[in-house]
Amino acid sequence: MSAVRRLAAAWRRRRGGPDPGLTVSCRRAPREGVNVLVTEIDSPAERAGELIEALAAVVAEGVASIALTVGWVGVVPGEEPVLVALAPARDLVAPRFRDALAAGRAHRRPNVWLTLPAGRYLASVVDPYRPFGGGSEEVAAIVRGGGAVHALTSRLGAGPAGVRISLVLYAARPEVRRLLRMARNGLCELPGWRAASHAAPARPRTLLNPRLQR
Repeated sequence: MSAVRRLAAAWRRRRGGPDPGLTVSCRRAPREGVNVLVTEIDSPAERAGELIEALAAVVAEGVASIALTVGWVGVVPGEEPVLVALAPARDLVAPRFRDALAAGRAHRRPNVWLTLPAGRYLASVVDPYRPFGGGSEEVAAIVRGGGAVHALTSRLGAGPAGVRISLVLYAARPEVRRLLRMARNGLCELPGWRAASHAAPARPRTLLNPRLQR
């Protein structure tokens, strides 16, 4: 987590002032034919490790419930992506997710997680020999075209509280609702999470559609 602490310290030097604490914001950003939910979590650097561990557990639980092969795509700007296929097992997915967010310089790049339809190979969905940016339209096109049932991008960067974790989920609406409920249940015991989930965002944002909160 030393890289996370350095990132947060650099942000505080630029911005000044105390850490505002944990805040969470959600908004819908639908693409054609795909439901997209964007979640941003701002956390003090000293709590980032705890938060990443909790998020890793939630993602691993979601993957286990879906029970499809998981493709992890590590983005290397301007270069060929790193592809790893994982069985939908908690003990495989959780450490990979944790390390993707926290380890070295790579944590600042987007990581893309795909649940692959039965019989589909990761290399047939993401070309291992061409640069892959992991942008929103690029990922949405994979889900829209049936290359993946669900997609999630994760990224960690500097934020007003110290660090910001950005998670973008791509899925059909019923699955967005189900996975959102699972995430809330998995994170509700995290200290401060319940209050943070209802806190006003640091900047004006479109709030989550109430129909997705049921």
